[in-house]
Parts: sequence; structure tokens; C-alpha cells
Amino acid sequence: MTNTSNAAPKRASDLGLENPTLPAAPPRGGARIAGLALGGLLLALFLDAIAVEPFRLEVTRPQLFCPRLPPTLDGLSVLLLADLHASHWGRRERLFLELLETVERPDLILWNGDLITGREGIPVALDICRRVRARFPGCPTVITLGNGEHKIGGRHCRGFVQALRAAGFEVMINQHRPFLLRGEEITLGGTDDPFYGFADLERTLQGAPRDRFTLLFAHSPQIAAQAARLGVDAMLSGHTHGGQVRLPLIGALRTQNPLGLKMDHGTFDRKRLGRILGRDPGGDLVTYITRGIGAAQVPFLHWLAPRFLCRPEIAFVTLHRGAQ
Repeated sequence: MTNTSNAAPKRASDLGLENPTLPAAPPRGGARIAGLALGGLLLALFLDAIAVEPFRLEVTRPQLFCPRLPPTLDGLSVLLLADLHASHWGRRERLFLELLETVERPDLILWNGDLITGREGIPVALDICRRVRARFPGCPTVITLGNGEHKIGGRHCRGFVQALRAAGFEVMINQHRPFLLRGEEITLGGTDDPFYGFADLERTLQGAPRDRFTLLFAHSPQIAAQAARLGVDAMLSGHTHGGQVRLPLIGALRTQNPLGLKMDHGTFDRKRLGRILGRDPGGDLVTYITRGIGAAQVPFLHWLAPRFLCRPEIAFVTLHRGAQ
């Protein structure tokens, strides 16, 4: 028997490996390069969110179908402006007015709350409202309040309302009235801010004829179920900013809408609203929620008001007679 315990180890050539190779070592600095690339991407996305997308205003043209809309009002157009969040004259305000020059004359202009961010925004908002009126002379304009107006305190909020009315604007606060459009009378109602609990929809619609087409505008869409129950035909809202910051496959991260993240922006008919509520709301309400013009500031970082995958919007809403 041959003792192999002390046998010399075989050479690579003896094993048929003429050119043995070892696994290549990872290139030095690879992790560092990957980290720099990721950091650069995140920086680019951050800059887009604070310096690009907040100023990429667009005009959208949602079409709402309302079974009870009078035939003479088929094609009625409403310029829906919400969440201006004015604090000073700047690039966004200039771009908004420039883009408005490309928009045709509507039948009605609705300012749907949050015109200001802080008391310093009052003169800016007043000036912009006047400029919009001058752009569409003679077009009826109605304004309602959002939580942004109430944030400045009751006395200053009332002062802002008085200044708007003194400038010739109609401000609706939990009230309605007959409104003549294209020779046809509808009910137009405007609530106070629902988000801070100032809206009173029962009071807003008290005495309104149930057989007349009713158009409601309310800053926050959280009262949609109640509006459907009370026979409102169409409701226009803002407040959510469309989420303001959205992520692919996830959507809005925050909407400040008590009805949930899914009711962030766009058109909500009876079926879609029912899926959100988990029950049939009844009625024939159709709601449109605009992404708004401005952006909310990040708490404690008031210089930062980002938008990501959620462009600001001027909504030119057209109402059609017909089933949803």
C-alpha cells in the first residue's frame, strides 16, 4: 500500500489547468461611485420638486356629466381657481397670469379658497383677483374661503372678506342664491371652509329649490357624501393639492382630506365616490378636485414648498348634460 499522507500537492498543470484564474476582485471605489450616483439622482429630484415642478402650471379641461343639467347649459364652462397661496409677488404669480392669457372666456369664475398664505398675501391676492377680472371683463366671479384664510385669525379673515367685497367681488360663505347663466337659472352655493369645521351645508342650501340644478363649491371635498345626500348635482373643490408630492405606484402621500388618500384629485362620480366611502352615496353628484395653483409650505421650512409628480393646475371645467 502506498502512503499518500506525505505526497506532494499536485501542480495546476497536473490537473489540466494550464492557466488557472482566480475570481476578480471588485473594482475599488465601486460602492463610492454608486453612492455618488444615487446622491446625484436624489439631488436632481429634490431640485425638480422645489425649483421646477411648482412652476410647471398647466391648463386642464375636465368634463363633468350631469343628468339634471338644463339643455340650454350643456357645455357650461367654469374656470376653477384654487389654492393660490399668495404670500408675495414672484415667479409663480407671473407664470399664472401669463398662462391665463391662453385661456378662453368662461361662463363663470370660481375662486375656491386658500387664496393666501399669511396676512402678507392679502394685497397680492387682491391684485391677482383684479387682474383675472380684467382678463375676463364682465365674467361673473365668486369667491369662497379655505383654511388658509382662517389661519390668519378671525379679525384678519373678516378684513380680507371685506376687502374682497369692497373691490366688487362676491364672497359666498355658507349661502346660496339663484344664479343666471346663459338665460337659465341655477342654484349656486358656496360653503365656508369644511376642513376647519366652518362649513354648514344644511344652512348653505336651506330654501334652495330641490328641482333646480345645483352647483356647489367648497374648499375641501370632505363634504361630498353630505352634498350627494342633499341633492347637489356638481361640486367643485380644491384643498388637497393633488397630494402635492406623489410617488410612482403609491400616489399621494398626504391630502388633508378626511375621506382618504384616494380622493386626491380628478373627477369622482357616484360609483367612484361610493368605492371610497364603502357605500352608495345616492344622488347624482359629480365632484371635481383641482390640484390647485400654489403649494403648501413644509412646516418649519417656510422656504420649501415642493411639488413632485403633481403639477399645479388651472382647471377649465365643462359641464355636459348626460349620464355619468
